[in-house]
Amino acid sequence: MASSVPITEDDVFEADIELGEYEASDPFELSEAADRMLKQEVNGGDDRQGERIRLRYNREGDAILTATQYVGVVSLRDGPTIQIRPKAAGTNLLYLLRYAHNTTATTFESQTPFRQGQTFLDALGALYEAELRRVLSRGLQTDYRRMSGSEQRLRGRINIQRQIQRQPPTPTAFECTYDELTHDTIVNRSILYATSILLGIVSDSTISRSLRQHQQLLRRRITLTPVTLEEVKSIQLNRLSEYYEDILRLARLVIGNSFISELEAGSSASFAMLVNMNTVFENAVERAVRTTVSEHEGWRVEPQEKTQSLLTAGKHKMTLKPDVTVYDEAETVRLTGDAKWKTSTPSNADFYQMTSYMLARDSPGMLFYPDCQGDNETQAQVADQYTLTVAELPTAVEVGSYEEFVQNLEQNVQNLFQSIFSST
Repeated sequence: MASSVPITEDDVFEADIELGEYEASDPFELSEAADRMLKQEVNGGDDRQGERIRLRYNREGDAILTATQYVGVVSLRDGPTIQIRPKAAGTNLLYLLRYAHNTTATTFESQTPFRQGQTFLDALGALYEAELRRVLSRGLQTDYRRMSGSEQRLRGRINIQRQIQRQPPTPTAFECTYDELTHDTIVNRSILYATSILLGIVSDSTISRSLRQHQQLLRRRITLTPVTLEEVKSIQLNRLSEYYEDILRLARLVIGNSFISELEAGSSASFAMLVNMNTVFENAVERAVRTTVSEHEGWRVEPQEKTQSLLTAGKHKMTLKPDVTVYDEAETVRLTGDAKWKTSTPSNADFYQMTSYMLARDSPGMLFYPDCQGDNETQAQVADQYTLTVAELPTAVEVGSYEEFVQNLEQNVQNLFQSIFSST
């Protein structure tokens, strides 16, 4: 990693309210506009299942915010700026984020000015900036776009209907329809929009400066306009544009987790970006398991696969959906795993849930936790026939490079699997 640069006053993020995951704020006054932003934009209406920041009022009418598993920043035009930090102290967020979303970031190691201890969003901004710089070094992809307009010279094909309607008997211009080669495509508009979102939320001045330079370059050729997550997901890359794959992964992450009420030239009056740390950790676990399983010919991993409920009769049904299920070449379940972004020791609920998965799948089980600086790694027996392993993954270990981080993580999972498969 690049050597640290001096921390200046510009690097300090000024948040009115700073919380860790699941922490509650002190009571404070909240305007009606800020209340509406939190309820409608950030939390998506009245569905409590989708709450990213819980909001309640005490008897005096003051607001109290409680963080959930979402990490990031909410800045309200008529209210406070709220920052939520990850609860797993010491976690190398940048490397974990990069690994979870399977980004290459080949320029990152030597050129990205990220320091341990920066905010999650600065980590995301640093990773995005590295990927964007890599794309720009390759050159922006162009594509043909169907255009229509009045031209002084014949271009493409004449639009006969428009020519008759708009031109006098002696035409002074041609109403044409033609294909124009342009940089202003959906894929480039997506990365520009994501860049503009990040500019509003990163706090590190060095990262922000680099992103702004990239934005200025992009806006010379590309229109800044909001892009939906569905539009980004619909983008189809080909052999010539496949180098956009990593930046689009991050663009989906940025656009899919941002809630912006007003965007003007890359700045927002009110904005929020909150990333589900449960999902980040689940993605990292799934990738590490896939890497280990790939060494076994014919084996495969199924993420979030629904399985049969242990309740076989009655009105109540229970959906079982472990994070990873490992099948061997004979389609036998060899392992059922679940990822828990928690810093505490496993709860009874964790064990009950995992036991249900194991009994339903007739397989050993594994509970994955981040590095809690504790001694969570242990094994237990379920119903005297299934091995349940509780493991901490090395997400907070000090390493000299991203490659070392990956090696430690994947070797840890590989060793855990060997201990299980050798005993079955």
